[in-house]
Amino acid sequence: MHGCVWRAGVAAIAISLFTLPAGAGAAEPSQSPVADAPAAAPANSPEQIRKAQVELRRLDCLQGRIDGKLGDQTREAVRKFWASAKQPVVEVSITDELIANFAERGDNFCRPPRRFFGFGGRSLPPLLLPGARPGAIPPTTAHPVSPDAAH
Repeated sequence: MHGCVWRAGVAAIAISLFTLPAGAGAAEPSQSPVADAPAAAPANSPEQIRKAQVELRRLDCLQGRIDGKLGDQTREAVRKFWASAKQPVVEVSITDELIANFAERGDNFCRPPRRFFGFGGRSLPPLLLPGARPGAIPPTTAHPVSPDAAH
């Protein structure tokens, strides 16, 4: 339930950030479409990188600091996310679309699945493995007792 509320909040923020103000849909003849291009957030801005790092930390892909810089740890975390999502690995570029892709995933997305029956990381003894059968009882190495020594 908490994840649904969180996703709804993220969606509401994204919608509010990307809605156009009244009258912005009709471009005036004096404005060129190129003038509107800088209004869109460019890729790899510090704000986008910080948002991506927060999401990557939530997904358990990023172990490093959240600093708003596209460093090696952030790039490796994005690659780890793509590997977990079974998506092709391409050049790392932090965009709003990529951040939205992070937000769609559940917590700990990059964490490998745990075994259901685990014993603290220790392996099972051979006798307890599935399909194991008890073997022959090994012969004892004790010395046989001679009849003369028994008396």
